[in-house]
Amino acid sequence: MNSYAIEEGNTNSKIILNFQFRDKGELIKFRIERSWNLNHNGLKENYLVYRNSQLLGSREIEDFLQYLKRYLPPTLFDFFFFDGERVHQYVLDSKFEENIKEAFMTLFNLDLFENLNSDLHKYLRQENIFKSLTDEQRKYTSLDMEIEAKKQSIRSLENRVSELKNERKNINVMMEELEQEFSAHGGIVAEERQTLTQKIAEYELKKKELSESIKSDAAHIIPLKLVEKLLQKTQNQVSQEEEVEKFNKLQSDISEENIHRMIKSLTPTFSIENENSENPEKELANALSKEFNQSLKPKGMNIDSFKPIHNMNKEQKEALHEWLKKVNQFDGNSVKERFNDISKYINEIYETRKNIEHSIEDQSLKDIMHKINENTKKVEQINYEITGNEEKIRNGKQHLNELTYEIEKISKKVHQAKKDENIFEVTQKINTVLSKYKQNQVEKYLDSVEKYFLQMFNSLMRKGQFLESFKIDPNSFNIKMKNHTGNSIFKHSFSAGETQLFFLTLLWSLLKASGQKIPLVLDTLFARLDKTHKENLINIFLPVASEQVIILSTDTEIDEYYHEMLKPYVKDEYSLIYNRTTNDVSIVNDYIIERGGDYHVISTKNS
Repeated sequence: MNSYAIEEGNTNSKIILNFQFRDKGELIKFRIERSWNLNHNGLKENYLVYRNSQLLGSREIEDFLQYLKRYLPPTLFDFFFFDGERVHQYVLDSKFEENIKEAFMTLFNLDLFENLNSDLHKYLRQENIFKSLTDEQRKYTSLDMEIEAKKQSIRSLENRVSELKNERKNINVMMEELEQEFSAHGGIVAEERQTLTQKIAEYELKKKELSESIKSDAAHIIPLKLVEKLLQKTQNQVSQEEEVEKFNKLQSDISEENIHRMIKSLTPTFSIENENSENPEKELANALSKEFNQSLKPKGMNIDSFKPIHNMNKEQKEALHEWLKKVNQFDGNSVKERFNDISKYINEIYETRKNIEHSIEDQSLKDIMHKINENTKKVEQINYEITGNEEKIRNGKQHLNELTYEIEKISKKVHQAKKDENIFEVTQKINTVLSKYKQNQVEKYLDSVEKYFLQMFNSLMRKGQFLESFKIDPNSFNIKMKNHTGNSIFKHSFSAGETQLFFLTLLWSLLKASGQKIPLVLDTLFARLDKTHKENLINIFLPVASEQVIILSTDTEIDEYYHEMLKPYVKDEYSLIYNRTTNDVSIVNDYIIERGGDYHVISTKNS
């Protein structure tokens, strides 16, 4: 439903999808209708599903969607909806190997083992089961769950960083095009504008740093400033606890018994006499002990009634001291000064941007400059988010290493404990068996994928026996390739066309080895291929690619020559014809090409 349709009063739109597949040997026909109606209350959507012409109820639709997710998991959508224009970027993306691994696990149903592992962890976390575990086993279970959550968090952050970097790359390409267009239209000298733009970036950075420092003070220092007296009181209490601790230690070291022992050791050298005492050494020791205790006793406090509260360790005391120091040094006027500085930088940015805009008189140049400025802001925001997420990833990985070290220590204690076998030991053994079995299955299936890949890729390449070996690491899914001379081949060294063949072959190999019957949707399939590769793709790849292949192309990709080659394998074909006069699209059940403004039907349907 586009703006032209709405202007003409067409406020209803519908998409109907008919498909069929076999379930337990039975061929089932499905029909999905999704419709939209636009009225004064907004856009209303309606969703209907038919199974063998029978309309399903809401509960049946929910069951159907769950079944469809198992039959064609959403994790495979991006993987098997091939876009020839983006494949090069997709293959070189840092998450490519992880995407391959996820698709592999899903296609071969090996994600089942991960789900079982997760279910076992959930089982151990049940209250009645968790209480039956030993302290070490509980700690191990909790750490294991925390490690898995931390890994998931890191993966999410890494995916987000990858998305941001791709977005930044696309914006930079757009910026380059705008820069060229700007120069072509006679914009100000690039160096001058670059200097002004750099100045804006510096102001933006300083403004952001000041803003972050204010946020940091608001989150940490100012709340403590509000309770500064209590914080000082805590510091005094901790200091007193430290003094009492030192005094008690000294009191133990210089006890009357120790002093008496020291005096007796000196009597051969020094004579101690007291005519009024039968044991002058002991009386002297008693007197010295009392004097020491009195002179060393902490002043200004009743040590007899004093009770410690905090019992902090060295690191905690140092942290308290540092925070109190920061609070004491904090000056509220500095916040006001930073706000003033931010206002100053905002004005500087505004004036600098005005200087750039005033140097541009032509409206078209102003429009281009506006787009450049908007994209510059986007890149700055993206860079800021990337930096923040990368810092979170580093901290997350450091914490993950600490958790891993901790669980390894607990694991040793658990295994060293000589106890009867219980639920915990059973689940650990099951997990170990599942992990080993999954690893064996991964290696077995990867061997098939590698063989199929070599066979197909070398058939498609016009260079003949291009690859001698193709290996996928069973853990990281990193790909290693070597040519017939034994030299390593890297995917980033492929041309755009070779990258496309590489990815298509990998898709086919995964489908072939798994035996899954998943339809392929291939968009802009031939755009980057030369004549030989196109012919190889048509004659060798497409006939065996999948049970159903949908090709989305333009008439420049598939002309009369290539259409004739494709014809033996085509079941049906459609053309979308755009009418520039009425601004609508018609669907024709023929293959039509446009030549010189006229449309020509070139298809001959197969019976």
